[in-house]
Amino acid sequence: MKRRFQYVSSFNDRHGKRRYQFRRKGYPRHYFKSPYGTKAFEKEYAACLAAEKPSIGAGRIRPGSVSDVIIRYYADTKFQDLKPATQAVYRGVLERFRKTFGDDLIRQFDAKRIQRVMNNMREKPYAAIRLRKLLARLFVIARRERLVAMSFDPVKDTDPPKAGDFAADGKERGYHRWTDAELEQFEAKHPLGTKPRLAFALLLYGAQRSGDVRFLTHSALADGRIRLRQSKTSNSVDVPIVAPLREALDAGPAGDLLVLENNRGAAFTAKGFYNMVKRACIAADLPHCSAHGLRKAAARRLREAGCSDEEGMAITGHKTVREFLRYAGNTGDSARADSAMEKAYGLKVSNHDE
Repeated sequence: MKRRFQYVSSFNDRHGKRRYQFRRKGYPRHYFKSPYGTKAFEKEYAACLAAEKPSIGAGRIRPGSVSDVIIRYYADTKFQDLKPATQAVYRGVLERFRKTFGDDLIRQFDAKRIQRVMNNMREKPYAAIRLRKLLARLFVIARRERLVAMSFDPVKDTDPPKAGDFAADGKERGYHRWTDAELEQFEAKHPLGTKPRLAFALLLYGAQRSGDVRFLTHSALADGRIRLRQSKTSNSVDVPIVAPLREALDAGPAGDLLVLENNRGAAFTAKGFYNMVKRACIAADLPHCSAHGLRKAAARRLREAGCSDEEGMAITGHKTVREFLRYAGNTGDSARADSAMEKAYGLKVSNHDE
């Protein structure tokens, strides 16, 4: 009989407490923090299955190099205390940086060089902001390990690109926010009962992040609602399952443990999920669209329907109005503007030229 959780074994720690660990050859070992069999445990397990296998030769690291500091950061309690989904995002950022600069000594990265990296990422301001934040953490590690002088803190003398929805040339930054016409075009191409359509429905009508959708368990769907604690912010959301999403869930195809599973019956990796949705977009003649843009479209629809910022944030789980508006698009509120002018001047505003 196949075990419910493959690669999971148990043991008693020195206090006699029953503990569970994920052990798979060639993959990082993980000690579960959540009680066995709970929804939180299932989410940790899914994250372990989705983890990428370390590359061959990862142990040959030049002392004092960028790679050396990144490896030390992965072992640091500051990184270990992060949620698995956040760890995966940070690893992605750092591994891309490491691929280019891994063999360079960390002390060679002065403010001038870091600012040059920021300037080269001008068209990706949010990625630059995240990288700068992580570089600051790497230098904390480097100073603590005496790889650089204790006074060496070059990140503070740099500035990331200014973030915003549009660049100076008017081009949209970040992931494209889908229009209603594009949403209809995708649904016309991919009928109910297909995996791309199910992923599409969860992202759009559930308004959640790809990271949470990838690890969504059947137990998180109960009583006609989506109940989960978001992996990125730890915000709890309790979202009703609307009719279009219910239709997609009923049509499937659903996995055994997770609502969405790859062809191996495991959780999609971040890259695998992105590619699956991206291929479906290309097939629908929407090559400029992506999975993340669906969450932005969901936020836009909430705002256009007249929802308050607080109501919209209760669905998306954003912590700040500023972040919610970045997703929804702050195109102005004509109804409130008309009401304000009527209150100020006592005249009803006409929307038509006379």
